[in-house]
Amino acid sequence: MADYPIEFTSKEDEVAFKRQVEEWDKEYGTIYTVDVKDHIFVFRGVTYAEMKRATKLYEDEKEREEYICRMCVLEPVIDDYSLEIFAGVPSILANHILVESGYSDDASKVNSLMFEKEQEMENVMNQIPCVIKEAFQDLSLEEIENWPMEKTIEYYVRAKWSLQNLRGLELVSQDEAQKLAQQPMQ
Repeated sequence: MADYPIEFTSKEDEVAFKRQVEEWDKEYGTIYTVDVKDHIFVFRGVTYAEMKRATKLYEDEKEREEYICRMCVLEPVIDDYSLEIFAGVPSILANHILVESGYSDDASKVNSLMFEKEQEMENVMNQIPCVIKEAFQDLSLEEIENWPMEKTIEYYVRAKWSLQNLRGLELVSQDEAQKLAQQPMQ
């Protein structure tokens, strides 16, 4: 979220809002904004577990939409969407949340995101944490990705050695894998 459809009354308010978005981003991942009937809403995506819970707990579609809004809308904080907001807003807002989260009938969001993430994995810098994680399974990817480069490379070299010498796995680069795939079978 680079552009904010929000007008700030002061530079301090803008800085405070951007810092809050940074905190939300660390906690939830991508943060979205949407203007619904001249009200700006800041929200996060709904998780798979929250979708399962919403379906299980709320048979009524309106109640399910309000639940999704309560879970995902970060700003403004609204405790009761049936009392504190204009009619129809929870439905519109929940739809935006579902679409951005990839839970709509249109699979293009999920397909696009999957393609984007697969392209990112072509970059060796995105592969290194996976190799480290495989060798040192007690570490989380999030922890590894927060290391400085020197520590990352140190662990990568150790991981590569462990996987090759102790587990018998042969790690090859993308180029090497393509060359091997093009060789005729013997």
